[in-house]
Amino acid sequence: MSIAVKITRVLAPTDFSTAAEGASRLAARLAMRAQANLIVFHAFPGVEMGQQMESERGKTQVSVLNDARTRLREWFETVVPEEFRRFLTVEFNVKVGEPTPAIVGAAKRSGADLIVMATEGRTGLAHLLMGSVADAVLRTVSIPVLALRSSQAGRPLTTVKRVLWATDFSPASEGAWPYAVRLADLFAAEVLLVHVVRPAELAGIADAPVPPSPHWMGRYLEPLERELERRQQEVEALGLRASRKVLMGPPAEVIVEEAGKEQADLIVMGTHGRTGLGHILVGSVTGAVVRKAPCPVLAVRVRRERDAQRKDASETPTPAEAPS
Repeated sequence: MSIAVKITRVLAPTDFSTAAEGASRLAARLAMRAQANLIVFHAFPGVEMGQQMESERGKTQVSVLNDARTRLREWFETVVPEEFRRFLTVEFNVKVGEPTPAIVGAAKRSGADLIVMATEGRTGLAHLLMGSVADAVLRTVSIPVLALRSSQAGRPLTTVKRVLWATDFSPASEGAWPYAVRLADLFAAEVLLVHVVRPAELAGIADAPVPPSPHWMGRYLEPLERELERRQQEVEALGLRASRKVLMGPPAEVIVEEAGKEQADLIVMGTHGRTGLGHILVGSVTGAVVRKAPCPVLAVRVRRERDAQRKDASETPTPAEAPS
């Protein structure tokens, strides 16, 4: 099995919050392992720019941005250990603009393969999930987003021992599979392959008001086990450890519980199309996992071909940006 996914440029947006500190450390660790360039980015709101230029007479926009870039570098050197930084190629980028379009624009300009960001900053997680910066970024960008909550920021990131791939065998899950393998390979981590069967799904297939018999259950679960076994063999062929489980229950709850039980360090999940990440953040499986997981979650967006064509046709050029 070859690993097709390449991670060459990692974008780490920050608002200087505690949550962003943890996200930046995770981004640095990942970039170091992947031998990728790291782009540390801060969006400088226009209102703040105007206030600073007014308070410091004689300051131009260029000089304010240069000062902001220096502060960004100093902040990064404070929050990311030197043993990570010494092996990194880091770019520091500050642009004037509101956070969401600025981050999306930075991802496009930099050619980033991956975004690592906090799911709560100055406004908190509850607001984020109803439509703030990280939510909007997730809905807009086509590249994977690795989301880190502030409660996870203190987790030791010197080792990543277990990567959990949660799958329902949909095209979205298949799109996330190469990333799960790639991350496991980078960290020499074990892969946990997890599929969750909804109880209602079994009842519906059995077309009976009572739980299906053990014999019927075995026949139903057998192809699922075979498919997970095949994936397990793919991982083991790379010299990595892997294990598999078919579980039953509410998918989000089971995935979160299993991640905690198995001490997973990363969860990798897929979501699809235009209604994918935009929808998951208000209540479906991936959104619930992002909100409750004990570890960072990599959300890999898989666009349907028809939706991708519609989006490409409707895209407008990025507005001219202020000089940096």
